[in-house]
Amino acid sequence: MKTAAKGFGKSVMDPLHREGWWSRRIVLMVYVALELLTVHSPMVLGTLELQLDEEQPAGTIVGDISAGLPPGITASLYFISDHEGTGVGSDLDIDESTGIIKTAKVLDRELRDRYNFIAVTMTGVTVEVTIKVNDINDHAPMFPRKRAMFKIPEQTAIGTRFPLEPAIDADKDLLTTQGYLIKDGNVGQAFTLETRRGSNEVLYLDLVVNAILDREKRSTYTLSLEAFDGGSPKRTDQMTLDVTVQDINDNAPVFNQSRYHAIISENLQPGSNILQVFAIDADEGDNGMVLYEINRRQSDPDRYFVIDSRTGIITLNKPLDFEMRRVHELVVQAQDNATQPEVTNAFVTIHVRDYNDNQPTMTIIFLSEDGSPRISEGAQPGQYVARISVTDPDYGEYANVNVSLEGGDGKFALTTKDSIIYLICVDKILDREERDTYELRVMATDSGTPPLRAESSFIIQVIDVNDNPPLFDQPVYRQVIPEVVFPGSFVLQVTARDKDQGPNGDINYSILQDKKSAYHNWFSIDSVTGIITTLSQLDYEKNPNPSITVVATDGGKPPLSSTTVVNIVLQDINDNEPVFERNFYNVSIKENTSPGTCVLENLTVTKNASLLSASNLSPPFAPAFLLLH
Repeated sequence: MKTAAKGFGKSVMDPLHREGWWSRRIVLMVYVALELLTVHSPMVLGTLELQLDEEQPAGTIVGDISAGLPPGITASLYFISDHEGTGVGSDLDIDESTGIIKTAKVLDRELRDRYNFIAVTMTGVTVEVTIKVNDINDHAPMFPRKRAMFKIPEQTAIGTRFPLEPAIDADKDLLTTQGYLIKDGNVGQAFTLETRRGSNEVLYLDLVVNAILDREKRSTYTLSLEAFDGGSPKRTDQMTLDVTVQDINDNAPVFNQSRYHAIISENLQPGSNILQVFAIDADEGDNGMVLYEINRRQSDPDRYFVIDSRTGIITLNKPLDFEMRRVHELVVQAQDNATQPEVTNAFVTIHVRDYNDNQPTMTIIFLSEDGSPRISEGAQPGQYVARISVTDPDYGEYANVNVSLEGGDGKFALTTKDSIIYLICVDKILDREERDTYELRVMATDSGTPPLRAESSFIIQVIDVNDNPPLFDQPVYRQVIPEVVFPGSFVLQVTARDKDQGPNGDINYSILQDKKSAYHNWFSIDSVTGIITTLSQLDYEKNPNPSITVVATDGGKPPLSSTTVVNIVLQDINDNEPVFERNFYNVSIKENTSPGTCVLENLTVTKNASLLSASNLSPPFAPAFLLLH
């Protein structure tokens, strides 16, 4: 029990004010005496807990202090002890005689949720009284602002959270804010709401990106948000959230056409406007501001033309000369004004003409690797040789220009799909060995009266492919040489010819290595000249007619080759002495045998080609003995 009171209940204090200073002093002395009595006497303590709902009208009975007295104890007078700031004296009406507690005004739990005071009887019994004010759903959630603006960059990643100001509800527990809804304006379900309860019981709110935001498709969202509590019925509050999708530089400028054309006279004065290019950028602000310039690295290095960076108007900068240059190709770039600008190119073709001279203009691009007029002889029909673009300054848009092709002996044809771009293609199989160049002429004729035309002549070179093998002058060669010649001696020269060009026509000669015969080792051949020479000693007795196969191979990839046969006839010489078959011969003849009768054949043999008899032997010879009987 508190021993020092700093205030009195309302019903106790009011009579004191009316009776004057002495009466107040007497009552105070009595009260102090009672306090001292309770301190120095055995303390009897009671408790009383009461409750009522807030917002009840003034005079509502809360309870009776006597209900908190210990059993068997009654009281006819109570002294109320409370402290300053407790609200007991101002918010409660306590009858000190009966102990009845009433409300002195409408209580608000959000201002004070409980009251505590001590009631003391004349006999010193104390009762600690606690009055709890129950909450009712008398407050709705309230957003700090009824309308707010929010900015989110486009292309923000899905799942990105942005905190919003929460709705505050003065009620507690289930009666405070329980959730939020997007009631309207969430086009394409672009956003969701997520909540989290803070330690202060406030339900905080996050706006979450739920879809890819594209400012160029939708730049603003007007979201109607609702906060609701847990009462029954629920109390709600609404606010409007204006979401602005901020631009990022995600769009490049776009020209209204990819190619522009203009026709100007060569006497046009510098400073004259020629044409205007135009590009738009779907972004906004600096991201959408388009600036123009001519790309000098790719076009017009001599600065015949200038362009206004803001308007895109192209102006002649210095005099033109029709005879020096008839067509100017400009590369105009449009870039936005962002920190990291996006750039787009457009092409401007400016035709310069004489007075009243409006002939068609052609641009021919050869489709070979180096851009020269040539085509492989292996090209198949339909393969493109050149690309031709035509314009006619008189009619624009190339509307009335007829393009024709002459020359080429029917090997080439002209095709188009839109009468703007023409293509020269191979129409028939080419053969460089038959013809290696073709003169073509392209003519563009307008529909004027009389018609004007432009033409271009050029020579198409047919590039070789390795489609011909080397061919020998003879399918079979024959050469007669003595068997006794020195190694390295000339035998003969073979010749092969290849109709192809370059490496495809370069010929390399070699001798085919025949595993079944070793006679190819008797000869060698120069790989470039085709000259065959002896490589080792020849021997008529081993092979009087050695034969070799010569291979001619070109330098193509893959290479082609052919062969020829070289038959060599060796002339025998007397390089071997005669040899008798036996060292001793025994022959019987009859007497009276006529002269000239042959009595013995094959007395001698030789390794040379012919058989020699004993009568025509000449040194060197081998002796033998003949016994006649």
